Amino acid sequence: MRDAGIPSFMSSSPPTAVGFSAPVSAQSSPAPARRGRPSRRAQIFASALRLFRERGFHATSIKDIGADAGVAGTAVYAHFATKQEVLAEAIQQGAGRIRDAVAPTLALDSAGPEEALEALVRAYVTVVLDNADMNACYVLEARNLQADVRDPLVRSERSLRTAWCDRLQAVRPELSREQAHTMVQMAIFAVVALCVHRNRIDRDALLELATSQVLGALGSPVPGPASRISSGSTSKTNP
Repeated sequence: MRDAGIPSFMSSSPPTAVGFSAPVSAQSSPAPARRGRPSRRAQIFASALRLFRERGFHATSIKDIGADAGVAGTAVYAHFATKQEVLAEAIQQGAGRIRDAVAPTLALDSAGPEEALEALVRAYVTVVLDNADMNACYVLEARNLQADVRDPLVRSERSLRTAWCDRLQAVRPELSREQAHTMVQMAIFAVVALCVHRNRIDRDALLELATSQVLGALGSPVPGPASRISSGSTSKTNP
């Protein structure tokens, strides 16, 4: 996958997905929604996310989504015009949830460097694990988004990685920018891997485990040149 890795978004403008759009003004008069429409739509949406995660975007048909949601395949079109629309909404909603979750931690001016880093990590781990299907869709299927949807998300992801690097270097000023960026990338991928692969650990226990492991990885020492082993070297043992 191109430069997109984890669904980490810091867009200055809110996603345009349903549920994150601007409120309707009092002067406008949208057509009233049908009774039961929101719950049916949400059910179809949840089924699509689950199937995209388990089977993949291309291997999932509209008919499959309808069957999983307990409706006829043609009924899906009353809520979503295409599979692409479902995927785009899933990823944009995931973007909005991550943005909203981490934004308060980035505004912690009074917190010490270590406290600020831990707050960011904990907020990110929590929102990612609580929206696993959405984040799995981003990791596995973002390449199937149209460029006008995908590219702003990629730029936003880079912005959040930059914020992670800033927080990490505030705690560990000895790290170079490249070292900090690499450590952040590895930490984020470790969290998102938990979305792609299901596990049976209790949610709260998993949150604590993942948070502590990420913080531990970010605090681990960086090997110096003396500890590097060249690919062509051979070890010799003295008698």
